[in-house]
Amino acid sequence: FGCTTKASTAEEAAAAEPAEPVAATPSGTLLTLAEMNEMRKQIVDSKEDYTCADGTVIPAVYVKVRSLLDTIGNGVGSEVTDASFGEVMYLFSEEDAQAYLEMPRGKYFTATDFAVDAGHDEAECLAICEDMAARGLLMRSRRGGVAYFHLLAEAHGIWEYNMYQYNAEYVTLHSQQWGTDIIAQLYNADTCFYYAIPVNKEVIAEEEILPYDDYEKIIGRNSVIAVSPCQCRLSHQAVGIADPGNHPLETCITTGEEAEFYIENGIGRQITQEEALTILRRSVEVGMVLQSCHTKDTEVICSCHGDCCDILGSYVALGEGMADLNCLTNLSHYTLEHDKEACIKCGTCQPRCPLFAISIGEEGYPVVASQCLRCGQCATVCPVGARKLVVKEDIYELPQTLLDDYNLKAEYRLRNGMIH
Repeated sequence: FGCTTKASTAEEAAAAEPAEPVAATPSGTLLTLAEMNEMRKQIVDSKEDYTCADGTVIPAVYVKVRSLLDTIGNGVGSEVTDASFGEVMYLFSEEDAQAYLEMPRGKYFTATDFAVDAGHDEAECLAICEDMAARGLLMRSRRGGVAYFHLLAEAHGIWEYNMYQYNAEYVTLHSQQWGTDIIAQLYNADTCFYYAIPVNKEVIAEEEILPYDDYEKIIGRNSVIAVSPCQCRLSHQAVGIADPGNHPLETCITTGEEAEFYIENGIGRQITQEEALTILRRSVEVGMVLQSCHTKDTEVICSCHGDCCDILGSYVALGEGMADLNCLTNLSHYTLEHDKEACIKCGTCQPRCPLFAISIGEEGYPVVASQCLRCGQCATVCPVGARKLVVKEDIYELPQTLLDDYNLKAEYRLRNGMIH
């Protein structure tokens, strides 16, 4: 698409007008869901047809549903560009898009809830929801014989759930939709997308590893677990990008209802707890970062590396620019301590760092750059134990679920005028 936006209406301008920024605290939100949904409604309802530079008109229903997706989690890039609608139009029919606009927002809902809100037949609403969930456009959980659904963020959500549709066209459309504000949207929503968890207990200094960071405990408290391919590396394959580290592909772990969704949709295979631990330990052995989604339920654990992961690769590219991002403080629950007296200046830690964050200073000691995630990989190879992770004094309380995290990030972005 080669598009230019229509002139904004007065209502759109008013809806997009940022409020006075308020300092957010990830442990609590300031807007209620009802207030967030009213803001969403004003933003989405203000959208009209979008006229392209070549004269192509993008129907308003697509403009609106893309705008709605931008109000969920980290969004899809608030800067509207020529390529902003490609992925939405690739995945959604106009009927899908219209249905999405009529569904309850920011919460789980049943087909009955959808029917009441939209004024449609309940059986028809159930069929629509089941179909869209099967195509990775809605989350679905089955509880006591009842199907519950909720709208999805682009990630973690629609992008991951459509991994087996990755081809050159789809991956390109996905990449182009964000515009130039992708860094601001993904990394300046006050809380991180994923956060690093320690690679093992042995890299922690004295204190016991925190319960939400202990992958052995996470696996142990979940009876349903699935594994699927890494979406980053899978999408890279689709556009002919080779994995420079030749990392394992089947590394993405999901748990609980998330795993049930993956299994039912055929995007993950069910594994045992021991199989999950074997996969995670293998990832640690080959030098990867373990990352958890930003929740207490730990629905997703990824194994990533700075040379093959879209998220970690962007951290590497930013380098010292990471220091300017407001999510930096909660990318880990730990600090990295280096004991100079114990350090023998062997340099073993430098090549082990998955984020290429370690250099050797003039005195021969390792120096850590801003993109360090405190994953603990450097500590696993230190022959004298001179590198350890230490629990921070102040740690933000994690939201319970992915849906809660969607709302946490959307609340901050809505309140700080980041969505237009």
